[in-house]
Amino acid sequence: MQFARYQRTQNMKAMQCAFQDVIDSRLLEATYTAEEVRDMLTTLSDVVRGDMETELISFAHINVLLIQQLCSQAEKWHLKLKVDLDKLQNLELLEKVKAWEKGEDQPFAARRPEKLEPLSNEGSQGPVQLLREQNDQLRQEVSSNQNTIHELQGQVHRLEHERNILQRKIVEIKVEMDQICKASISQKSELENHHIEEVESKLNALSSSLKETQEGRQEVQTQLQQTSEQLLQVQAQLQLAEQELERKFSQTAAYANMKKMLTTKNEQMKELRKRLQSYEPDDPVAGDD
Repeated sequence: MQFARYQRTQNMKAMQCAFQDVIDSRLLEATYTAEEVRDMLTTLSDVVRGDMETELISFAHINVLLIQQLCSQAEKWHLKLKVDLDKLQNLELLEKVKAWEKGEDQPFAARRPEKLEPLSNEGSQGPVQLLREQNDQLRQEVSSNQNTIHELQGQVHRLEHERNILQRKIVEIKVEMDQICKASISQKSELENHHIEEVESKLNALSSSLKETQEGRQEVQTQLQQTSEQLLQVQAQLQLAEQELERKFSQTAAYANMKKMLTTKNEQMKELRKRLQSYEPDDPVAGDD
């Protein structure tokens, strides 16, 4: 707002100077004809229109550069900017901006200009540091997911072992039940019937336990699959973040200086080799060989 107000003040001064130039250079007589007045107004109109057009174009280009900087930084961080053009003509908001401008009493020339922070900033709070923190966080998530996968795999193995044990017990009980059924054909005593009911009760209980174990195994396998998918997503994000960090580092001043030093050293080595070859005499014996 202060910069815009400063520019507007300069434009008004330029317009006043244009009118004052006409007064000082053309209004020197007491009377003028209509043609002379028309000529002076036409000349003044051309001057004012040219100045206004130049200033409006300059102001529009300044706004374009400002918005371009903001959009460029937002694009680097994958941000989505949304502009509501209707609010640009909202009278209530324009009045608030006008009141805000009136409240700004510090002149633009006395205020220290501020610049947008570059993306290649290597400070502790720069984008490179943020990328590093995101990479560390992604690595922690990967490690946590891997530990969870190991735990779930251990649970799956334990459930598999329990299921095998229950299946063996069911087979043994079925064999025992078949033997009792065969014996009950010849000996239908009350004691044997009671034993059959007890064996059937055990079989039902074991079947229920096996069913619960299978359901638990299926649930653990589902969790294992979901965790594996999350691990793949986090690893993909980590790879993208590391690529972004590497690209950001390649844009830093330290990387550019290192590359420039290596290029300079290579050129110096080539020059020293040429000088050494010029000082060494040719060996005729070696040439004959």
